Amino acid sequence: MSRIPTALAAATILILALAGCGSSSSGSSSKALTKSQWTTKADAICKTYNAKTQALEPAADATTADVDAAVRKVADLFVEEIGKIKKLKAPSSIASDVTAMLDSLNTAATTLKTQGSAALTGTPFADAGTKAQALGLKECGA
Repeated sequence: MSRIPTALAAATILILALAGCGSSSSGSSSKALTKSQWTTKADAICKTYNAKTQALEPAADATTADVDAAVRKVADLFVEEIGKIKKLKAPSSIASDVTAMLDSLNTAATTLKTQGSAALTGTPFADAGTKAQALGLKECGA
């Protein structure tokens, strides 16, 4: 097995750090949250998933296969994360922006799942991160 270049390992770490958006014990309710409540709960989810993705960080001497496996596990975590955030009832004033962020995150997760470590040469989470920050999220897309 070949060793991955240091730059690829660094890119993996960067993707793992940038991509998070997390897990909350709060489920959805019939009443929409306020923007502040939604942001707080979404950031709590992201914080949890940031920790989960960082725990998958490959070792500096990881093989390409190791990095591919870690990247695909991260993609699975993003799918879980998207589901958790979707359960939060966003206020109508930001609902379309939330949907756009989650769609962008889903696209990035699909890219990771299908391309593995090859996806790390690009910036699959840039758009989702920008959208998260526009929503006022601190942990998601940070």
